[in-house]
Amino acid sequence: MDENAEYRHRELATELALDLEGEDGRTGEDPYEAEAKRRGLTYVHLPGGSIGCIGNGAGLVMNTLDLVQQVGGRPNNFLDIGGGANAEKVRSSLAMILSDPDVRGVFINIFGGITRGDEVARGIVQARDELGITVPLVVRMTGTNEVEGRRILAEAGIMPGTSAPEAARKIVELVGGAG
Repeated sequence: MDENAEYRHRELATELALDLEGEDGRTGEDPYEAEAKRRGLTYVHLPGGSIGCIGNGAGLVMNTLDLVQQVGGRPNNFLDIGGGANAEKVRSSLAMILSDPDVRGVFINIFGGITRGDEVARGIVQARDELGITVPLVVRMTGTNEVEGRRILAEAGIMPGTSAPEAARKIVELVGGAG
């Protein structure tokens, strides 16, 4: 049963939960995807990858995955923070991605329309400090409040990429290529 129909068929969801055996004990859903769903995040786990990918908008995240692959990296996930993401959502997204021990670096690709670059930057810095993030973070940011966002990142020692292809190359270089 598709997750979008669960609310219309609660009786089937209960019945199916008894028949399906999976990582989360209920639906057979990937445990990372189940946790992301619980957090209200749009996330797809890509086992075998080492680069966490965050963007705002499905098209931008798909492009981010393609860029990482084109330069020799392997994405670990697809995580869309959506439009208007605030610092807390960015922090929650980073915590989600870094719960997978296979993630050795994170590429954050933001186009600021509704989403403000300064808010995203604050969330990245807050997450790094509160979560003790030690893996490389590469951020490509353009659009609304990008100058302020880049300033916040630079002051925190996180250098933003100047273009999406350049940022993809940088994160792949920092994590040591494919894997």
